[in-house]
Amino acid sequence: TQASGTFHIQHQSLDQTSKFICTMVSHAICFRKIQRRWLSNLSFFSKRRNCSGAEQGSTPSPAEAGKLAYSHRLKRDVKNCNTIGMDTILSHAGLHSPSSNTIGSLNEPLSPPIHLESTYTRPPSGDYFKEEDGGRGWIYSRIGNPTRKLLEETITHLELAGSGERKEDHSLAVTCAFSSGMAAVSSIVLALPQNLHIILPDDIYHGVPTQLKAMFVQRGVTYSATNMTNIQDIEKEIKSSKVNNVLVWMETPSNPGCKVVDIDAVCKLVSICRNDNTNITTAVDSTWAPPNLTQPLLLGADVVMHSGTKYFGGHSDVLLGCTTTSPFTLVGKELGDSIRTIQTTLGSTASPFDCWLTLRGLRTLHLRVERQCQTAMKIATFLSSHKFVEKVHYPGLVSHPQHEIASRQMNGGYGGMLSFEMKDEATAMAVAGAVSTIKRATSLGGTETLIEHRASIEPLDGRVSPDGLLRVSVGLENANDLTRDLEIAIDIANEIVGC
Repeated sequence: TQASGTFHIQHQSLDQTSKFICTMVSHAICFRKIQRRWLSNLSFFSKRRNCSGAEQGSTPSPAEAGKLAYSHRLKRDVKNCNTIGMDTILSHAGLHSPSSNTIGSLNEPLSPPIHLESTYTRPPSGDYFKEEDGGRGWIYSRIGNPTRKLLEETITHLELAGSGERKEDHSLAVTCAFSSGMAAVSSIVLALPQNLHIILPDDIYHGVPTQLKAMFVQRGVTYSATNMTNIQDIEKEIKSSKVNNVLVWMETPSNPGCKVVDIDAVCKLVSICRNDNTNITTAVDSTWAPPNLTQPLLLGADVVMHSGTKYFGGHSDVLLGCTTTSPFTLVGKELGDSIRTIQTTLGSTASPFDCWLTLRGLRTLHLRVERQCQTAMKIATFLSSHKFVEKVHYPGLVSHPQHEIASRQMNGGYGGMLSFEMKDEATAMAVAGAVSTIKRATSLGGTETLIEHRASIEPLDGRVSPDGLLRVSVGLENANDLTRDLEIAIDIANEIVGC
């Protein structure tokens, strides 16, 4: 070695014994150097095993530690939506696509951008979808828009969250965002075969039968109404249908009577009634029970729809509707593409701005609905003990006919909607006229509490509401302020009309 060579040169005059001793010392020095190098290498490989990529012979820098931790976290099973609570899913609505396979991008905005563009440049190859040629799949905003797609994917995630081992089927679900809730309703009807018979609830939002009568009856669609809370009545309607294509339309809780339909029981009945000659589709209008309260697709429904104007948006500033088809039922799998075709070809798509507002609204949906459910229960309890109130309709009351079904089917509350009945229309109108904190308006699901006399807004030949019924959409105000407002209003109505 160089060290031993240097040693010998410096001691050429020594006798043989001295030379031998010096040689042994130099060998010992060399061995010690080799030993230190070997131990250093051993430490290096040990650190590589522990740090997976740290600089040789050193602990990772802070930046490297962060990147390594991120890489390790991606390998963990955090992609399974079933391990994440509904509240967390809602709080992160729009942060990134639920279909992505990462925690999120590394430098993303915490509020999604609004894509207002109507068209997109075409790659030189002419192929919008070929990634190697620069295509990203965007052609024209009616056909597809990034903001609308993000909302649709988020809603799909919400409707199917908690479906357990069936998560692999989620990609088969199709959510379409429409320009209104009624556009969503009509898309379901249009997606089904001709010669269709629709079985409606006897208590239902009047806009549905009004639309059927105005648009679809002349095109061969028939409909009838039945007590959707009675399985025997539904079975009778199905078997008495004169056509082979039947749509069983559920609305739960119902508008405005707050009836609760047993979705699971109805879907099981339909499965029994289906045969080679009868095509039956089950649809649920779950506007009054958003996904954090009820998930109809997990109960067997083929398609669920919402008026996103209501609870999804939550601030009385959105006009939007949506449908989500089931990835678990054969009918649902077939229905998804048909509804998507109707959405894009008829052009009834939700605007990017409304989609963005809805994504924003979803982030607080769980907090709003929780508060609205609590306050609704307090108001319903107050009204049920008032001597001038004849009936109170709210699923949370033990006296409600479907309270047991609601307790089983609705998670975390009984909804923010209720209705109550005064003795006649004049008294009901007087109560509505005397409120102050509560606002007189149609619609529901916003932060402000609304009251409406339903019968007077329904078409004369299609009234579904009792004359004395008042519908209340509970907002976020102090519960005591609302009960006090109703108490004063009822007292004034008594003075004017005489309850």
